[in-house]
Amino acid sequence: MKRVLFFALLLGFATIQAQNSDEDKRTIPKGTWNLGVDANLNSYSSESQGDASSIETDRFSVGLFPRVGYAFSENWMVGLRTGYNRTKVENDLNQQPNFNQSESKTEAFTFAPYVRKYYSWGKNLLFYAQGEAGYTGSWSENITDETNRSTSEADQFYVAFRPGITFFVSQKLALESSFGILQYSTSKSENNGAETTSNGFDFGLDSSNVFLGLSYYF
Repeated sequence: MKRVLFFALLLGFATIQAQNSDEDKRTIPKGTWNLGVDANLNSYSSESQGDASSIETDRFSVGLFPRVGYAFSENWMVGLRTGYNRTKVENDLNQQPNFNQSESKTEAFTFAPYVRKYYSWGKNLLFYAQGEAGYTGSWSENITDETNRSTSEADQFYVAFRPGITFFVSQKLALESSFGILQYSTSKSENNGAETTSNGFDFGLDSSNVFLGLSYYF
């Protein structure tokens, strides 16, 4: 509900901004450089119960994604996005008369060139559509008890589309946010010597695909 309210307010604000004349609308001039960083924070807990068992899950994820871009034409930018993400998941399984705990930790590094097209909606507000092609390498450790541990590695190549907004709070500094992703990816993972390959499309609107950031344009 809070997310729906946020985007409703954002849409209303954008509509007001769009009423400005074309002369008042901000553009990104050719030759502009952009330095920025995006962050993602995701945390949730869940609990499910059966007749003789229950499971509690806690998940926490944090990511930081620096980027640099250059406007090769008005409102067109090409750049490079890198990043680091860490995720921890804890599961508590209460299955009478036993109680089991498990934990997994994942670290991931991302490298993704991108192209971004800006659309002016006012003197301070722009929407953008971003296409990127990237690589993500990840490493995971799974612990089910004191003696049972396993590790896995994965390589993912992807092509993705992200929409977002840029709001200038001063002449050069802007708040930015991207929300959602449409992605095609192919990945190969290795777990205890066994390899698994997968590929397919993904359309995500959950909180793991919402990024907030700062950008400096000069």
